[in-house]
Amino acid sequence: MHEWSLAEAILEGLTSLMKQEGMKKVSEVEILYGEMMELELDILKFALEELSKETPMKDTKFIFSEERASFRCNSCGYRWNFEQAHSSLSEELGIRELAGERESPIHFIPELAQALMRCPNCGSRDFEIESGKGIRISRIVFEG
Repeated sequence: MHEWSLAEAILEGLTSLMKQEGMKKVSEVEILYGEMMELELDILKFALEELSKETPMKDTKFIFSEERASFRCNSCGYRWNFEQAHSSLSEELGIRELAGERESPIHFIPELAQALMRCPNCGSRDFEIESGKGIRISRIVFEG
């Protein structure tokens, strides 16, 4: 469950920034995460709540926004989305999914996308991930 590790990293980053800026409290944090991370938001929210209980972030409101993934082939110029990528990857790797479940190797290691995926149009592995990868804090509201 990498959601707990992400929660720890978010709180450590906020703590460091609070010290750097001389702030005592964070009232609101907006987190932008990439679709490719296939995060379990409920787990991440719970982890943030639990890990922040004894910190200045215990009352912080965390707002989450998902950035959709998009890809562009450097060979033919074709653009596609994560749903298309996930379907072709599941088919190519023979991944069977349970009802309502969607898990791929990319969930655990997003960097594998470049090695495992191909352009759905021409089959090339030479493509760019234009968006939807990673996680970042996009906005912070401090109090005193």
